[in-house]
Amino acid sequence: MFFNQYGPTTTTYFMCTGKQWFAALKILKTSFLAIISGNLLFFPFRTFAANATLPGSIDSYSTIHSIGIEWNITGDDDHDASCTVEYRKTGTTTYQAAKNLYRVDFQGYNTLAGSVFFLEPGTQYEVRLTLSDPDGGASTQTVSVSTRSVPVLPGGGRTLHVIPGNGGGDGSQANPFQGVDAAESIAQPGDVFLLHAGNYGGVIYFNAAGTLANHVVWKAAGDGDPVFEGIRLEADYIWLEGLKIINQQYGLRTSPPGPTGVVIKRCFFENNHYSIYLNDGGDGWYIADNTIVGDNIPKTSDFSGEGIELWHTSNHTICYNTISRVADGISYPHRNVDMFGNDIFDTSDDGIEFDYGHANNRAWKNRISNLFNNGISFQPMNGAPYYVLFNQVAVLNNQSVLKLRDRSDRALIAHNTFICNSGPMASGSNFLVNFEVKNNLWISIQDRYAWENGTNTSVNWKTDFDYDGFDWGNYTYAFKWGDRLNDIAEFHNLTGQESHGIRIDHPACFDTLGYAEVAGMPGEVDSFFLQYYTLKSTCNAIDAGMVLANINDGFVGTAPDLGAYEKGSILPHYGVRPDCDTHLVNSWIGPPQGDWFADPAYWSQNHFPENCEEVIIESGKSVLLHSGESTTVYQLEIKSGAQLQIDQGALLTVAIIP
Repeated sequence: MFFNQYGPTTTTYFMCTGKQWFAALKILKTSFLAIISGNLLFFPFRTFAANATLPGSIDSYSTIHSIGIEWNITGDDDHDASCTVEYRKTGTTTYQAAKNLYRVDFQGYNTLAGSVFFLEPGTQYEVRLTLSDPDGGASTQTVSVSTRSVPVLPGGGRTLHVIPGNGGGDGSQANPFQGVDAAESIAQPGDVFLLHAGNYGGVIYFNAAGTLANHVVWKAAGDGDPVFEGIRLEADYIWLEGLKIINQQYGLRTSPPGPTGVVIKRCFFENNHYSIYLNDGGDGWYIADNTIVGDNIPKTSDFSGEGIELWHTSNHTICYNTISRVADGISYPHRNVDMFGNDIFDTSDDGIEFDYGHANNRAWKNRISNLFNNGISFQPMNGAPYYVLFNQVAVLNNQSVLKLRDRSDRALIAHNTFICNSGPMASGSNFLVNFEVKNNLWISIQDRYAWENGTNTSVNWKTDFDYDGFDWGNYTYAFKWGDRLNDIAEFHNLTGQESHGIRIDHPACFDTLGYAEVAGMPGEVDSFFLQYYTLKSTCNAIDAGMVLANINDGFVGTAPDLGAYEKGSILPHYGVRPDCDTHLVNSWIGPPQGDWFADPAYWSQNHFPENCEEVIIESGKSVLLHSGESTTVYQLEIKSGAQLQIDQGALLTVAIIP
């Protein structure tokens, strides 16, 4: 008789001949009882979960500031495998910790997956992955991944001139090409075409391809707007900068199979229904510093007409765009898309729409305001994980900061300031149970539940809520989680979650949280002001969070603050950045301790820092920005041993923080 411990499932009996015994034993080796009788073997067999993990292939990819990992596995039916992540620049010795990969068992994916954040562009990294499973299957693997570079204008190519027209010209300043078609007939990688002011007419097709290192560039000449009534992109590595696209159902579209490596920069899209629409595909685009003003009326328009419609495409960086009067601000990323620094407001639908996306889509440090539907949409997810970090989201009506209507899976929702006129999660909060939710502020302006759903929702192996701050005003109940719950303690007793959650009072906590009220309806928000909703130093959300590796490493004080902004830290820039052709370095050369605005002679350029300057505070120096003072710089470097102090009520904005 052979025996072992049975798995926790039903018993099925098999009869085998002696010739079949070895094959059967191989299949059943972890749980079987065998009785030999003559030439027959009788197996009382119990089916069992495959709890051990068999590591498979690793998929890795990157954007400008992030690396994504998907480690395919077999087994781990009990979902207790884990994988730590460490990373370092190639050629350095010390690894830094990142957030663990998420265990994903969803929509056919069986993986450990996740991202490394806030990396330097164009840099090679080594990412060490250490998989462990109590049931077996340990493995350590190191993958080498390079982040993508920020696109730069080509050097050494021709500079040619273009004016509106129907053919002719040689591209010289004295005899410019007349029309884009004439210019494209001689275009080659590295060419920069300067588009002079005027209307270039109906839908213009761009079909001359560049290369990764040498785009074909179409750039405003600087003497007025080059105006287009529709654009179609049909080739790889095209660069559009400073163009104005107006009055179209589709402002900019693509043609099959979808262009790679396109740059859309500092363009102005006005009165288009869909402004940027990758309808026929596209991969690895850089869409930055554009102004998009759609044709929607936020309060009355329907849910069509997007600002940037990615249409299920991948590997993009969408940053520092100012987007308004559209349905969704940014919609339908497929995989490995970064969205950060965008200022999205006055939308008839959602701010960012992750819907139908797969792994490693990321939204961080966006300001999303005055939405007439929802803040960030997840309906539904087709893969995981997603990341929503350090966003300020302010929603009107009685909708929710997160739209959850259908299947959800692993996501990290951390360090967001979520504000709604009436209840930040007015519905669908039962779908949060598949998320990790940490260090957020959930604020209702009116007295209302912080989280609300109408079902008795059980937590599961994915659920991880803690260190959040909630404001439900003077409403009787804090949560509707099937039952109505009076406070965070009752929620914790029911779910085991939010053991460190706190109640906050938004009027007492914020330096500014401004809004206009509906006429004749006190307390009813008509529109939120486009502000930074920063915390007062007396707010109990200060130092009330938990450390998240690679997410909030640079916190000030004894622990991270809750919400989108760390008290005493630099504020992110939202929307279109200053247009800076050059970046002067302006270093502090004043006394070891001094005030930012004390004396322009304390700065190396002999004036106070300006929008387009890179500011350096050298080691051993301490500079103070007083309450009531505000300034914006392009880049800031605080050397080791230096200090920048930002008083409560002071405002320092830096344009290129990732």
